[in-house]
Amino acid sequence: MPDVPALSVVPVAGVPRPALLDLRVAPAQQRFVGHGADLLADAQSRPSADPLAFVLGEQAIGLCCIERAPRTIAPIDFDAPTVGLRGFFIDARWQGRGLGRRALAALLDSLAQRHPAARWLVLSVDEDNAAALALYRQAGFVDGAQRYHGASAGRQQCLLLRELAGDAFP
Repeated sequence: MPDVPALSVVPVAGVPRPALLDLRVAPAQQRFVGHGADLLADAQSRPSADPLAFVLGEQAIGLCCIERAPRTIAPIDFDAPTVGLRGFFIDARWQGRGLGRRALAALLDSLAQRHPAARWLVLSVDEDNAAALALYRQAGFVDGAQRYHGASAGRQQCLLLRELAGDAFP
């Protein structure tokens, strides 16, 4: 069996900028995620943002942003220390290989070190994004009981992962 390259989560500052700017989603996914360059520009404009890259071996394959101000993700109050997840995606050229699941698991594992006070993770996802909804539910996210029309893509559903200190994908 061939060796499977390690998948790591690293700050975007540790990845060559051209590699990050080259990351894309499929055209049908752009309404859900947008472009990697937009995510990076947005993260640089907010001091509460922690932009991260997913790296497989030495190749950048995706991006996301952890948000220390969770109300920028979902306009609700939280009962526990919470961080948000924004713009999670795997480059279209790398999709269909189980890397989204691996990247999300690696991200969740890394949050204990990156944000040790956080107990919950919140995200909003377009109600029409069936693939993302399935991935997040498999990882243990539950309905945050809030829906709102807060994005250009359409109606958003708030999802919560209430126990960051645990195994993803039970």
